[in-house]
Amino acid sequence: MKKRPLGQNFLTDLPIAQEIVRLAGISPGDAVLEIGPGKGILTQYLLKTASSLAALEIDKKLCRELERKFGGQANFHLIEADAAKFDYSSAGSRFKVVSNLPYYAATHIVKRLIDYRSRIADMTVMLQKEVVDRVVARPGQKEYGSLTVYIQFHCQVERLLEIQKNAFSPPPKIDSSLIKLTPRPAPEVKVDDQNTFFKVVNAAFLHKRKMLKNNLKIWENQFQQDNNKIRLAGIDLSRRGETLTLQDFATLSNHIHTHHD
Repeated sequence: MKKRPLGQNFLTDLPIAQEIVRLAGISPGDAVLEIGPGKGILTQYLLKTASSLAALEIDKKLCRELERKFGGQANFHLIEADAAKFDYSSAGSRFKVVSNLPYYAATHIVKRLIDYRSRIADMTVMLQKEVVDRVVARPGQKEYGSLTVYIQFHCQVERLLEIQKNAFSPPPKIDSSLIKLTPRPAPEVKVDDQNTFFKVVNAAFLHKRKMLKNNLKIWENQFQQDNNKIRLAGIDLSRRGETLTLQDFATLSNHIHTHHD
């Protein structure tokens, strides 16, 4: 069986590595978790400031190299593990995440980190440019979708830096962007039931070109006819999911949750 590629495009541009660490805003008292340190280009700068750095790496060969390079430093701790399955509660009670995330698993890892958001101060992560376009999208933009809503519901998002593909070896096919995700103390909008909220969000974006009245048919018994328009919780269902704000989704889901059988 062929081994799955680890999506290793190593950052090689030193000034960019320094800029990433600067933008991550690491202070002397900070505990940092670096996901996928690779050959340690960010690690070397993080170690200069962080009070402790846990480096999470899946590749055995790279682990040996990292241990050889940084193992003698008291604030360095290497964890050989898969970031997509790792139990982040074992990384401490309050830490910052810095990472050049592997492309093939990036959104999965970000969602997993969000599950552990109560322990995370913030995450400064490098992702494919088009993934970041989706994360920071506003209602009405074609990139706006269920991923946008999920991340913005739980985190404040800030786009920090664009990174050209030639900053990596081997160069990937696409450019990258650096983003900071700061978990919110409470969700962005008031929602009675998060399961219902995300069920509505996922249904609304299931067929992006379809109107809400088609995508939300499962709740048809709650639709209201109003001046030849079909509405739910006062929202016109001839609209498409990508036009709805987080508050609109909250309004829909709270109504559905209250009126369900």
